[in-house]
Amino acid sequence: MKKVIVLVIIVLSSAFAKAQISPNSLLGLPRYSTVEINSITGVELGTLVYDSDLNRVLEYTNNGWEEILVSGSVESVGVVEINAAGDYTISGLNFTPTSVTFHAYANVETTNLNSDNGTRDNETGIGNSFGSMTGFARDDNGTIVQQVIYVGGSGNSINDISRFASSIHCIGVRYGNQNGISLGLLTARVTSFTPTGFVINVDNYIDGLVVIYEAHR
Repeated sequence: MKKVIVLVIIVLSSAFAKAQISPNSLLGLPRYSTVEINSITGVELGTLVYDSDLNRVLEYTNNGWEEILVSGSVESVGVVEINAAGDYTISGLNFTPTSVTFHAYANVETTNLNSDNGTRDNETGIGNSFGSMTGFARDDNGTIVQQVIYVGGSGNSINDISRFASSIHCIGVRYGNQNGISLGLLTARVTSFTPTGFVINVDNYIDGLVVIYEAHR
């Protein structure tokens, strides 16, 4: 009986030992810097390589080297201070976003603020409007799809609310008075996604706005 038990222990120990995977048995990808990778010529489609600068796996496609991405993952969070109409280029992301989401609050014009609205009490103008917006822009095979929604009111009183939605913008604030009447719009849209970020165009400007964004791979 003791011999049988010893034999079983030996068999189990052997099986457990075989189950341990040696790191030397793993198949690794060649590792090079971004400069070295971009200098390679005659690369076949589907070739894989590990970029030691980006810490990413790249695949060679018809468009050159592209990262193998985890779709929809949030890779960068940042802020844009809008203070005039025109184009704003957001760069330094080290990847081309597939989508970007935006969040903002009316009358938050700077990244450091700790005060009231700076106007007289019961003001009915833009300075006493409040509200929040959420928007997005997404690359659908070369077509930029975007949407924004906003709702707000006035610090004077709320007889009616101010609402705004647009399917051609990703940023939008409709400043309203106590009766929900529009006092002006701030709107913007993403016009392009770039290898290191994206570009937005502010086509309606009425007041400063701080916008927080999340860029997704």
